[in-house]
Amino acid sequence: MTTLNKKEIPQQISIFPLANAVFFPNTILPLNIFEPRYKKMVEDALSSDKMIGMIQTKQSYNLKKPEVFSVGCLGKIENHTKTADGRYLINLKGLIRFRILDEAETDLPYRKFRVTYDEFLDDLEKIKFNDKIDVLQLIDKARKLFKIHQLSTDWKIVEKVEPDQLINSLSMICPFSVSEKQGLLEAKTILERNLLINQIINFYIIGNNPGSERQIH
Repeated sequence: MTTLNKKEIPQQISIFPLANAVFFPNTILPLNIFEPRYKKMVEDALSSDKMIGMIQTKQSYNLKKPEVFSVGCLGKIENHTKTADGRYLINLKGLIRFRILDEAETDLPYRKFRVTYDEFLDDLEKIKFNDKIDVLQLIDKARKLFKIHQLSTDWKIVEKVEPDQLINSLSMICPFSVSEKQGLLEAKTILERNLLINQIINFYIIGNNPGSERQIH
């Protein structure tokens, strides 16, 4: 768990907007950076605090400045490699979620936003768990979902991670919609996120069963 405190987190951050890429605290997101504007963003981050904000984009016809959701996650570059053809391969470690206040005007090729972390400060604390999270049941449901979508992962590794990392990692990699992933990101607590991801997976599993009635509550 990071020892980052509130005073160390920047109030204005560089943003990497990416469709269907939700990112959570205490997870690792590997990124292949090849666009010139985002290579510049990575270079600037590496020369300063190594921090970049990730946020999902909404459906938008403006490819240069797509509309983004209001909540994302701040990450720190843990390691990076520059390839022979000039790309950056980075691993971003999730730190804390943020809410956008407004966009900053700059001459940079990438976008920067003023943000607040006030409602997500618990992300910086060590999570305490109780028996309300049934890890084995969630893994069993995730296996069924992966089978439906013909996806694969190393379940032996999955079974060994902490409950929060399990829930957050599944939220990132499961084939959910943009809005479903955003809902998971904005869930206030890990218990709320656990309840929601179970509901979403149930919905997909039931929907794939012709003999079941698919209902949304």
